[in-house]
Amino acid sequence: MDSLSKQIERTAVPAGTVQVWWLGGAGFAFKTAAGRVWLVDPYLTDSVERLFGFKRMCPPPLRPEEVRCDAVLCTHDHADHVDIDTLPAIARNNSQCVFAGPASCVKAFRDLVIAADRLVELPVSGRTAVAGATVHTANADHGDAAPDAVTPLFDFGDVRILHSGDTSLCPVRFKPLYDLKPDLLLPCINGNFGNMNHIDAAQMAQQAGVHTVIPHHFWLFVEHGGDPAGFLYACKHFCPGVMAKILKPGEGFACRGRG
Repeated sequence: MDSLSKQIERTAVPAGTVQVWWLGGAGFAFKTAAGRVWLVDPYLTDSVERLFGFKRMCPPPLRPEEVRCDAVLCTHDHADHVDIDTLPAIARNNSQCVFAGPASCVKAFRDLVIAADRLVELPVSGRTAVAGATVHTANADHGDAAPDAVTPLFDFGDVRILHSGDTSLCPVRFKPLYDLKPDLLLPCINGNFGNMNHIDAAQMAQQAGVHTVIPHHFWLFVEHGGDPAGFLYACKHFCPGVMAKILKPGEGFACRGRG
């Protein structure tokens, strides 16, 4: 069986589709029909255990040195989103890769000695062209420790993907993103550290009007929590017309736009 890095490399993505892989935690990889590869919040090491004692419960589906990508977006500067062991390896092995995030993340990128001309600062609310896509951002609510955390919507042209980042449920803040009619929602469900739980995430799927929802931020650390089975049950109640899928780390899903 191909490694995940080889699978991403060899996957031919049809027009009107974005291929999505869950990397565990809040991390995802996207590949577009144009062949561009994006990573969001890639945590691919055990650095959080070294720094804070949170033991990783699921192994990463690929190693940092295997990553080949065009862009990385970090939603905020917490250590399981800005992985100080993963990002330098990606920067070394992908000379054209750009690194995007709010101001706190850009500072962290600089601290990791990633060149300034490869950094893109995202506003907490606005739109930014990055690596062939348009990224729309809203200010997430992840508490005082991450005041500029963002919730990004990736507009790849035919497909729009909304990643919650780490946040509580904020329908007023997120309405401008909902108005863009995302196809796929990727919500956190861990329910700790100020984040949405599985019920909040099902409600977000209903509010966003998506056709598919795939949860994240569960089973990486014991301390995080998260209830994917409860999420599937909540979706049947709050958004029965939405397809809810649970991926295992490294598993892919082909997301089609509405056409």
